Amino acid sequence: MRNILKGSIVVILLSVVSGCTKDYLDPVPKTNPIDQNAFDTKERVVAQVNGMYSLMKSGAYHGGRYYVYNDVRCDNFIPKSSNLVTNYATWNHTVLSSTNEVQNLWLAVYNTINAINLFIDGLEEAWTSGKLTDKITDAEKNQYMSEALALRAICYFDLLQLYAKPYNMGSGTNPGLPLRLTGIKVGGENDLARSTVAQVYTQILADLNAAEPLAILDYSNDLLRTTRIHRNSIIALKTRVYLHMGNWASVVTEAGKIVSAAAPFKATTGRAFELNSTFAGIWATPYTTKESIFSMPFTATNLAGTQNSLAHYNHPSSSESYYLNVSGQAYTNLDATDARRVLFQTGTVSSVTRYFVGKWTTYTPQTDYAPVMRYAEVLLNYAEAIVRNDNAVSNLAVNLLNAVRTRSFPAGAYAPGNFATVQSFLDAVFLERNMEFLGEGIRNMDLMRLGLPIPGKNGGSMGNIAEVPTTSLSYIWPIPGNEITFNKLMTPNE
Repeated sequence: MRNILKGSIVVILLSVVSGCTKDYLDPVPKTNPIDQNAFDTKERVVAQVNGMYSLMKSGAYHGGRYYVYNDVRCDNFIPKSSNLVTNYATWNHTVLSSTNEVQNLWLAVYNTINAINLFIDGLEEAWTSGKLTDKITDAEKNQYMSEALALRAICYFDLLQLYAKPYNMGSGTNPGLPLRLTGIKVGGENDLARSTVAQVYTQILADLNAAEPLAILDYSNDLLRTTRIHRNSIIALKTRVYLHMGNWASVVTEAGKIVSAAAPFKATTGRAFELNSTFAGIWATPYTTKESIFSMPFTATNLAGTQNSLAHYNHPSSSESYYLNVSGQAYTNLDATDARRVLFQTGTVSSVTRYFVGKWTTYTPQTDYAPVMRYAEVLLNYAEAIVRNDNAVSNLAVNLLNAVRTRSFPAGAYAPGNFATVQSFLDAVFLERNMEFLGEGIRNMDLMRLGLPIPGKNGGSMGNIAEVPTTSLSYIWPIPGNEITFNKLMTPNE
């Protein structure tokens, strides 16, 4: 954590930008306030809010690599190259505590968490002391706090997906993460034991539940609605968290807040979420459809960095990208007429035509947005939770599944009679999620939350990779070696 401490302090002081939309997309340091005056003006407060988002979209995290890690562990992708920068060790399950991706992601996320904690501490202190009187309104203070809490919740949720056993193993009693909830400003604060998985989830929900009533209902333009936290994005995130905990009733409750009771299943208050009319339109500029719950924005002057973006790992022009495994579950089940398959790009690898995910097509420069969450996921979360909670297949659940499925594959509509058992419906949802979110980092998370092994894959010249059972040490990532070294209370994954 020594490196995390140093990085957090440096970045939060240098990530100061003005609060306008353009500068949020192109964060360039405008001032460099020292700690004691970081909350002297509204401009400086807003700059720190923008700085939190800027840290989250680093290339090592939500700038691209986090999604790639979660996808390439599974069965849908084969790398063009065994160069380690391609995350090859993640693909073939040979990561160690010293592997770059294992250490770099941990550092990037805890850097973000520390910046968030410093902001929360500083905002609360400045507000309570009266330092912000006549500088920001009560509503503005609440909104900034809601954003910080929600972003911290996302950070801890994301870390759990790779560095800890899923909640379903032991009902969350396994070792989770060090829960750092106050900002680190000086050395000597490295040592902190791991909380359990359940305790980390409890904190995630505490942050989201605290953030929800504080959050703005809607923004004035689609860019902010897509790239900043608001009330409905917080609720959507809660459906994901509860789904991973197997708390089906709570998924139903939260989804019911933002999904209308009948087709076309729009959100009726706050940000008016709904499925985009076409699948391809989600991935076209300006990337701000009503389906986009929360995304990381990029411009030509503000990119994820070299060898980090989703286009870098999914575009046929990249020498370090991944092509689709024709034996993988997603590829083999996508109908030739399905818009999600039609969107695929083609390229030649070793004189063979290969298919690549076509969601990120802007290769030079790589300015495609990175999707943290889409409304399609909320609908599928809702459908699954209804059936699991009631242990019965309802018309509403089928209609929610069909809303996502038939948007891309109209001929594939299901009827309730297609499902002889509850499990057959759940299998259909599981498959739909794999096809719908191909390349978006959902596949690994779905396997783990359901306690399923990671499928093996035939990688051709890259080698055959065996299935990873849930009992294997490779089922989750190791704790980074630097954390073990500098945090004397940290324990490795076993």
